Amino acid sequence: MTRLHQCIVLMAITLAVGCAPEPEYPTLLTTWDDQALTITDPEKACAECHPQHVEEWRISNHAYSGNDPAFIAMTKLAQAQSLGKVGQFCVQCHLPVAALAQMVPSKFNVETRRFEQDVVNLDPLVKKGVTCDICHSIAEVVETRNARLVLATDGLMRGTIADPVPNRFHKSKYDPSYAESIVCSSCHAVVNGKGALIEQTFDEWQFSGFAARGETCQSCHMPEYQGQAAKDGPTRTVHRHHFVGVDVSLLPEDEFPGYHEMREMTAALLRTAAEFRVRFNADARALDVEIENKAGHSLPSGATADRQVWVEAIIRNSAGEVVFESGTLDARGDIRDAVAKHNLEPGTDPQLLFYGQFLLKVPAIDAAMSDDEKVRIRARVTAACLPVGLGVVTDDVEAMAVHFPWAANWQCNHLIGAEKTAEGSYDLSSLPSGEYSASLRLLYRTFPPFVLRTLEDLAGLDPAVKERLPTVTMATQQLNFQLP
Repeated sequence: MTRLHQCIVLMAITLAVGCAPEPEYPTLLTTWDDQALTITDPEKACAECHPQHVEEWRISNHAYSGNDPAFIAMTKLAQAQSLGKVGQFCVQCHLPVAALAQMVPSKFNVETRRFEQDVVNLDPLVKKGVTCDICHSIAEVVETRNARLVLATDGLMRGTIADPVPNRFHKSKYDPSYAESIVCSSCHAVVNGKGALIEQTFDEWQFSGFAARGETCQSCHMPEYQGQAAKDGPTRTVHRHHFVGVDVSLLPEDEFPGYHEMREMTAALLRTAAEFRVRFNADARALDVEIENKAGHSLPSGATADRQVWVEAIIRNSAGEVVFESGTLDARGDIRDAVAKHNLEPGTDPQLLFYGQFLLKVPAIDAAMSDDEKVRIRARVTAACLPVGLGVVTDDVEAMAVHFPWAANWQCNHLIGAEKTAEGSYDLSSLPSGEYSASLRLLYRTFPPFVLRTLEDLAGLDPAVKERLPTVTMATQQLNFQLP
């Protein structure tokens, strides 16, 4: 068998039009000695020896990362709105080969009068996102955020196997860091150039009891099984390469493999992420809710501003009439929080139990004259964020809320920490005495529809994408009670 490969050579690119803008932060993903990294097509070069791992990878979000229509639309809008200052920041993790090979410069288009970055018209191999060679060439994690990685160019495939079988296709190297969360950290902790905490998954895990007990990212997202790392190789402990998380393909069903399989695995994982408890409190005339986070990081986590976890509560009287509802959606499918730019009925769900993140653009932070002043302003804004999960925001927070990470310089977090329990309550004191039935669901989705609609309006996102967005029921509770 001949090992098929394509060599992506680092090249200097002269911008055809205009000058490259000064990015808000430098390109950080790099290779040893600025040498070219040999990139192979997993489905051609790797599958013959590693069929199981490649079959798992090809339906994963690592393979999907450069094809995601939301990513493509966000990249288009980010370049235009930031005047190109986002630079290579997003593509470093989503399209690492393109970033390394300088294939996707930010250019000013004199006809459209916009900064643009073409992440669509790329070689099919480059579009395969985070390939085997990217993950298995990590030589150094410089910093646990923002793609601070150095990729080795020595051709050694690194991993957790201490006694790899010699073969004529590639050399292998045992690297104990591949059994640790640090190897995942740089693309799963993101701070933008203005200091907003866009993704904190690694940090959330690092300060949890999971890390203290030695439970890693791989424990949940690359579970172990007994099998062969390579065809005809010995049976040993190996890992799944589906990288199941919370994202699923939003492409048409026939444009990316594993459409239903990945949705089923994602929903199954989400159902293990929390314990949902509801109790009728007769003395307080209330329903008390507890959500115990069982995940190794906050709930929700990831690109947190896009993730939504909330409780839907519907209460009916003895005649079957709905007399109370919270967590139900407006006519466009958005949560009825208190931010007018998010939904059609802001403030109409004052008992909302919501967990997620609002991104903010705080003018006072930009105007601050010192880092100490910025710290004080951020602390003050964070305190103002506390009611966010209850469907209430201050006027200042509402005015500062923005949709996208490149516009933000701080954030409102209302997340359930790892191994923490969130408590909430529905006040039913306005209901008359009588018998009632309650139906509650703990729900999750990866994008709010208002974000996808904005991408439709400003970046040409296909409106069909939001119709493919699943809402996952993480847990349910049913109970009957009598109000005195």
